[in-house]
Amino acid sequence: MDRTQQFLKECLFTKNFEDPNKPISDNRLLDTLLILPTDGGVHQSLRRNKNKLKVTLGTVEEADIATASSIKHPNYRRINKNARVALKDYINCSKSSVRNAKRIAKEQNIIKKNTLIDYLQKNHPQVWENLPKFNKFRPMHEQLWMGYIKEMLNIPPEIRDTSKFNINRSQALFKLSMADYNGSFLKVVKSVNKNMIGIKGIVIWDSQKNFIMMTEGTLVDEIKCIPKKGTIFALEIPINDKDALQFSILGDRFKYRSSDRAGRKFKARRVDDMLYYVDSSF
Repeated sequence: MDRTQQFLKECLFTKNFEDPNKPISDNRLLDTLLILPTDGGVHQSLRRNKNKLKVTLGTVEEADIATASSIKHPNYRRINKNARVALKDYINCSKSSVRNAKRIAKEQNIIKKNTLIDYLQKNHPQVWENLPKFNKFRPMHEQLWMGYIKEMLNIPPEIRDTSKFNINRSQALFKLSMADYNGSFLKVVKSVNKNMIGIKGIVIWDSQKNFIMMTEGTLVDEIKCIPKKGTIFALEIPINDKDALQFSILGDRFKYRSSDRAGRKFKARRVDDMLYYVDSSF
């Protein structure tokens, strides 16, 4: 027995054998018996992992499907960037055309919208072509967004007797907080900037900090960028020809992109920063 490991005899054999020398005298143990440190089960774990990594036709097909579903479109960044650039170019071009149209109307003393449209079509077709047109975006609101929001809130397509119509308000507010507002019709009812009160239009882009809206003007239609911060928006969802559900959107609580807001859980919080909506002295 190796003298450097006396604890084998003193600590182990004395507890398991009446005669601690018996295993040694019977040559049941080697004289050079050593206790080696273990690897903590790493070897067995690696062996199990190797079994899991066996490649079969089924595992290859599953890996291909999982990889294909997790990888974004190869041109995702370029497409996303091009979409933002195209929107920015469209807004700048529309604003430039609106300024030119207003200048022409002032020079020709035109005060009616139809008269200005006829004049631009005859004499300035390029300006007329680049002008934003509210009617082009009506189907986006009336046909797409209204059907989307009614389906989300479980509102029947036809409600004749509104007295029998009930809606779970807490659930409706929760769903509205995650809804997509591209195509909705919003109106500014309160704002730190008093010049924006009363502006209403169809949202063509719900960005992180702004609602970009198509508004119907008395002379020309315009695209306006309304900041969410410091603004309250009114939203109406008609349930029939006479009645509608009315909601208010606090822009300060909506400073998220629609895609980020869809997975966000809104929690109750203090509203001290909203007191200026109630009392302008704050």
